[in-house]
Amino acid sequence: MIKKILTALVLFLCFDLHADDYKYQRDLKSTPQASIVETFELSPVDISILNPGLVLDPVEISENKGYKGRSYPGIGSAMIKVPGKKNEFFMLTDRGPNFDNSNSAGKVYGKIFPLENFAPAIVHVRLENKTINIVRSITILDSNGKSVTGISNGKDDETPYGLDEQKISYRAGGIDTEALQLLPDGKFLISEEYGPSILVVDPNGQVLMRYMPTGKAQLNTPYPVKDNLPEILKNRRGNRGFENLALSPDGKTAYAVLQSPMGDSKSALYSDSRTVRIIRLDCSDPLDIKVTGMFVVLQSNKSDYPSTSKQADLKYSDAVMLSSSKMLLIERATKKVKLIIADIENATDILNLPIASTLEPEEKSDTLSALKINPAETEVVFNSVDVMFELDTDKIEGLTVLSPSTVALSNDNDFALGENTSNYPSRVWYIRLRKDLPLNVK
Repeated sequence: MIKKILTALVLFLCFDLHADDYKYQRDLKSTPQASIVETFELSPVDISILNPGLVLDPVEISENKGYKGRSYPGIGSAMIKVPGKKNEFFMLTDRGPNFDNSNSAGKVYGKIFPLENFAPAIVHVRLENKTINIVRSITILDSNGKSVTGISNGKDDETPYGLDEQKISYRAGGIDTEALQLLPDGKFLISEEYGPSILVVDPNGQVLMRYMPTGKAQLNTPYPVKDNLPEILKNRRGNRGFENLALSPDGKTAYAVLQSPMGDSKSALYSDSRTVRIIRLDCSDPLDIKVTGMFVVLQSNKSDYPSTSKQADLKYSDAVMLSSSKMLLIERATKKVKLIIADIENATDILNLPIASTLEPEEKSDTLSALKINPAETEVVFNSVDVMFELDTDKIEGLTVLSPSTVALSNDNDFALGENTSNYPSRVWYIRLRKDLPLNVK
């Protein structure tokens, strides 16, 4: 009798397991997975191609000093389409090659810049035959036509050092470029991390204006500066400024999104914060940009990223406007990347509320309703786990929409420094999504 009961139980369990397997297969069939359509790669090329006319150390000198990654430049911090050109994009470097300067105990006390004269650049590329081909590089210039450096601005940023570990002087005009948009009149709009700030750059690369947080404009900046961004932005975390910049379909409104919550991530008040600020800008006159709104969006909980132990490790890394209220954001952490639609249509504009000038929204991420704040509504539309055997890096920082069903992603390869210990190249992936994006203009 016992034997019959055990046999029946085994049969039942087997049937139940197979039933679950069938259900799982049916669900996969009815919900197509995202897929990589095509991958493009930048072949090894010397970094000097990004700075035409700028004298950098010869390759052999750089290598003798310890920088051996010059053949793997990083151009994927942002990417936008070149109007009227199929498979052509403007991409963007960040501040250039750098890595942590740390002591024997592992304490980081600054950044080493192996090529002190490197200048951030906008890079026009053509994608064809699985290759990223550089058409031209537009070095970012100051008002005198001289290259703008990527060296940090001042004491609010990492202390800069050379390869000899001697301090380098701060540069008031230094920028850590991270996001890029093209205005209707052909000027570039760029966001960066040091300020955090917004720059207007002409088609030839010259900085026409830089917008900084109130009270943070510096003397002797080699180009025009206005300090009319919200002062609270000075509380951005180190190396976590305006990583994201989106432009409305009509080109008149921009949205600058911080990479992470503000507030010290080592403080118990902010270590688990998920609140990220979105700044709305009227850029109809690029030389007189005005702040017109401030919203918040909540990042995912760290539990959504099994390989991530700290909430502070989550980052937003680029943004694209899909309509007048919806933006597509890259969210990433260790071994995982997501694309998230954030809709601010019903979000609370806190710009003129007293709370906007405090860090209370960051402190109380889980009780925003008690503060009478509605964050942006969010929806996940892509998860790299779907293509985990092909998308082999989580350092995705560039995003552009090719069609309602397809996006392009690019990576920041850290110029073969920092986390990139295997000379991982700059790449672009065309990704087909599970469902179409809502590309409607309201």
